[in-house]
Amino acid sequence: LTIMEEGTELLGRLTRHLNGDTTAKLPILTSCCPGWVNFFEEYFPDLKDIPSTSKSPQQMFGAIAKTYFADKIKVDRKDLVVVSIMPCLAKKYECQGDEFSVDGNRDVDYSISTRELAAFIKQANIDLNSLEDERIFEYHPLWANRQVQELYSAQQAASGELQMPRTCIDLYRKETRSSFHRTQRPGRCSFGNNRFRRTTYIGIAHGLGNARKLLNDVRSGKSQFHAIEVMACPG
Repeated sequence: LTIMEEGTELLGRLTRHLNGDTTAKLPILTSCCPGWVNFFEEYFPDLKDIPSTSKSPQQMFGAIAKTYFADKIKVDRKDLVVVSIMPCLAKKYECQGDEFSVDGNRDVDYSISTRELAAFIKQANIDLNSLEDERIFEYHPLWANRQVQELYSAQQAASGELQMPRTCIDLYRKETRSSFHRTQRPGRCSFGNNRFRRTTYIGIAHGLGNARKLLNDVRSGKSQFHAIEVMACPG
């Protein structure tokens, strides 16, 4: 869902930019990493109009779970507890933000780390290998299909390498996406035909030190990128 939302937002801004709209804010920055968002708000508040307006996957899931899913299973959102299991500790303070609640009821009630989950399992003396298989729900409207899970888990980055080829195709559906090159950095996506051709540039930064370098270029007007994905953790 985050990939779709960020891709759609990028598509809209790129279309406006290519049509000569000088108010289109580029590059678009991903907003799915709370550590990165906190860093950005602290050190680059003057660029607050360029990040994506999309919530993180955790917060999107929480919001949908307490609206769409709660309605499907006929449970009031206040009686539904949403727990996320994340490798990222920054998710803990993210879910506590006032902007991610309705009348004081959080979209995500608790966020526990993968290490904490492992500790809970150990404390409860649960042997995962001895457990029998069990269906999670007979009907689960939020369960992703296996193809989506495998595609997402194969990516080193959160969304850029998934969304950009698709956005290139959608940008002008009548034209053919001629190439998508994944280079060391930057990547570029070309689309069009012999009469019309454009290239979009995509940056991916791991680590806030690298993010700072890219943002300094954006601030000074030297950046060539149309989209930049940032994750606070290196690697």
